[in-house]
Amino acid sequence: MKLNLECTGVFEKNYEAYQSGIRNIVNEGGSRSSKTYSIAQVFILGALKQRNKVFSICRKTFPALRASAMRDFFDILKTAGIYRQERHNKTEHIYRFPSGSEVEFFSPDQAEKVRGRKRDYLWVNEANEFSYEDWKQLTMRLTGQAFLDYNPSDMFSWIYDHVITREDTEVIRSTYLDNPFLEKSIVKEIERYKGLDDNYWRIYGLGQRGISETTIYKNWQYIDKLPDEFDEEIYGLDFGYNNPSGLVQIRLKDKVPYIKELLYESYLTNSQLIEKMKTFNIGHKYIYPDCAEPQRIEELKKAGFNCKSSDKDVTKGIDTVKSHKMYITKDSVNLLKEVKSYSWKQKDDIILDEPVKANDHLLDAMRYAIHTNNIAIKPAIFI
Repeated sequence: MKLNLECTGVFEKNYEAYQSGIRNIVNEGGSRSSKTYSIAQVFILGALKQRNKVFSICRKTFPALRASAMRDFFDILKTAGIYRQERHNKTEHIYRFPSGSEVEFFSPDQAEKVRGRKRDYLWVNEANEFSYEDWKQLTMRLTGQAFLDYNPSDMFSWIYDHVITREDTEVIRSTYLDNPFLEKSIVKEIERYKGLDDNYWRIYGLGQRGISETTIYKNWQYIDKLPDEFDEEIYGLDFGYNNPSGLVQIRLKDKVPYIKELLYESYLTNSQLIEKMKTFNIGHKYIYPDCAEPQRIEELKKAGFNCKSSDKDVTKGIDTVKSHKMYITKDSVNLLKEVKSYSWKQKDDIILDEPVKANDHLLDAMRYAIHTNNIAIKPAIFI
């Protein structure tokens, strides 16, 4: 079968490592360097050429896997014109190739997959989300090669200590400059980090390991779903257009917030945003939007939404959010990505009391709601 693929140099390095048979292939690099896409291409070629092999692809949570490596994998198949619906078991999340080989997708909380049958190839997507124990369980039944990819946002990691140090490991480092297919707007956005924050640029621009602990929110945990019993439900909204509009649902129980991402989408006019918000059954519950957009807020009120002006004090808002444990649903893919990378600005090794203003749309929405609701004397809800 002749397969036409648009490939980067990152793919070529991964494919050469795959052909060499080396045990561990580690992809450490910056944002949008084509790590994920390239490894997906390697797995597709491997599954097409090899007979009766099992290729496993996993990420810490399944919603995040579906939105990243899994999406890229099926986009490649469809673009190449070789996707066949009858080969895709969507219940088991398995795709079977004519060669008899199959690719399975799962997360480590699916114990039957982790501890089940042997696998020939393993890909751990965003590997620094995993624990060392996760890694040991996954590789215990691995007969062939393991691929790992991640942005090096952690100063310390089991990957550095227990994988990169091995003789049977090859490390492939890459940055956005290794991806010639990136749109100019994305390149410009990544290069904006250069003057924004030293550490952020180091990690996401240069693909180098973080040099300080500047993460703002460390007081959160995963949950499967929002609680059915709660004291109050509120919503936070951050307006956008070129940047995404972000909407979060928050249930408060004993003042502890439980948070779910509802909307994260660019290029929405206000009327389109309103139509999408109507599908979430918000009713007359309080919505705390960005108060810098009074005209858009007025349109929301006319559409029947109960908007309350938000307090945008960033420092006080962050303090409020940090004052309690918070819980975020596993399917809040973009919110989880934001909360993991949200950090204080750093300049010349000095940590500033100001957050990096990048990739924070849902976090802003969350902060508006939690902080303003905490300090507000609320009027009666209108009917």
